Amino acid sequence: MDVSEMQRKLSQWATDDPAKRFVDLYSLLCNEVWLRVAHHTVNTNQGRETAGVDGITMSNFNGDVEGNLKRLSETLKAKTFEPEPVRRAYIPKANGKKRPLGIPTIEERIVQEALRMILEPIWEADFSVHSYGFRPNRSTYDAMTYIGKRLASYGGDSYQWVIEGDTASYFDTIPHRRLMKAVKKRVADRNIRDVRWKFLRAGVMYRGNLSETLAGTPQGGIVSPLLAHIYLHELDRYMESNYLNLPQWRRQRRRAEGKANFLYVRYADDFIVLCNGRKEEAFQMKEELATVLDQMGLVLSKEKTKVTHITEGFDFLGYRVIRSIGTKGKMIPKVLVPEKAIKRFCHEIRRIFGPSSMNESVKARMLAANRFMRGWCEYYRCTNSPGVVFTRLRPEVFWGMAHWLGRKYKSSMPEIMRKYYVEGNTFQYKSVRLDMPDKYKAKRFVAKTWHNPYTEKERVKEEKDRVKRESLPTYDKIWTGHEPRPGWGDIREEFLLNSDLICAICGKPMTHYEAHVDHKIARATFKNPTDADRPGNLQVICTDCHRAKTKIDRKVLSRKP
Repeated sequence: MDVSEMQRKLSQWATDDPAKRFVDLYSLLCNEVWLRVAHHTVNTNQGRETAGVDGITMSNFNGDVEGNLKRLSETLKAKTFEPEPVRRAYIPKANGKKRPLGIPTIEERIVQEALRMILEPIWEADFSVHSYGFRPNRSTYDAMTYIGKRLASYGGDSYQWVIEGDTASYFDTIPHRRLMKAVKKRVADRNIRDVRWKFLRAGVMYRGNLSETLAGTPQGGIVSPLLAHIYLHELDRYMESNYLNLPQWRRQRRRAEGKANFLYVRYADDFIVLCNGRKEEAFQMKEELATVLDQMGLVLSKEKTKVTHITEGFDFLGYRVIRSIGTKGKMIPKVLVPEKAIKRFCHEIRRIFGPSSMNESVKARMLAANRFMRGWCEYYRCTNSPGVVFTRLRPEVFWGMAHWLGRKYKSSMPEIMRKYYVEGNTFQYKSVRLDMPDKYKAKRFVAKTWHNPYTEKERVKEEKDRVKRESLPTYDKIWTGHEPRPGWGDIREEFLLNSDLICAICGKPMTHYEAHVDHKIARATFKNPTDADRPGNLQVICTDCHRAKTKIDRKVLSRKP
């Protein structure tokens, strides 16, 4: 089976017939090829080694991947598949609160990914062009481009008031039966709906206590963002039919009659409504939205939903949007880096170069700082004049690294500068160079016409190049350079620089990044493990030899009493 071609057909059929209800989708879910593609996606996911309630990681599953996929396929065909409760975990949010995550088991993640692969092509034919967030080829940049273009208009179309909308605990409050009714509009296959219902009702396990899930879809589930879009599609259609899809002459007549026009952008459960009328009309729209959401069984968050004038600015998707005077003396919209994002940047840099990390290697510190800066600067390089902000942050990074080196080696600043300072006003240790924020240059938002990625005519060979999804940067996942074996990064770097990069076992030549520094005598056999890291016990070997030797070492160690 050609999975990509099947998805194209599903999406094309849905596009050609907006009322079509699909049958016999369950056979796709049971198909081993379909499950193998789903497994590949889950296997390459960042959280693949995070276990569910059964304690099984992807490494365990991959021990007999073909056998496990075959058994999973047979279970689905027999209709005996029963999801286990999701494992509850909490991650900190920027506002000090905690976000609940539901972590399914590996098998359930594969089935959920297979479900998403079936349902997403169908619903992409229906979804609004005004909705963004965890949809293929619909990123934060696209949402901000749309907002920036509309705010740049003047005269009668000038949008002055902004309604910042947010649904209260959206993922936890989605009514299950209403959600399934929305899915039923496109999916007539009862078996598919039954599997989806089982996932919704699987329950939550937290600290050994099982709780029922009578509403909501857990954040962390692969198919949850898609279901969230399916349910909020009703809100999108309401806005389109009443305000967004009006012909130009209707919009002009509304303005002549003293009525406001509105624009709308939704990103997952957050949305923005732009109003070009009076403040009272913006508040009326806020109440109207609250009524629509109430009819859907949802609640508009009073705490987060505000009506703001564009000259005061508002935050959306981590950006600060405001209309103010530009360099030519005219009022222009600006997308800026919020001050709170700058403070978080400084906080994370200080955490990476904190005093508690003195035993870590220099290489790990530099790589952690580089990795964090790359994600943060790439996200904000599309703002107005990002170079001003990046230059402002340079001293935080430079002196954070300098003082960390001084504390680690108990050296004065002149000595640190003499040993590690290099051209470009930065630091370098061996082959690793510390990047600076101002290395990243400005990048402009480019508006593009959206096409359904499953049916677009100029399709590329690889689906990963055709269907792209973004994952927003989150501070809770930042690697701060912590090493399971403190200082090993510097030992490895030093040894590689002094070696000829030829495998000591098979004689294969390697590059610096392919080489493994291996212990001739296993580290676990030493009474003092640091004695194993002496140069005489180290050797450079290739990946294949390293795997083979590690397997032998483990067998030898397992036989010891």
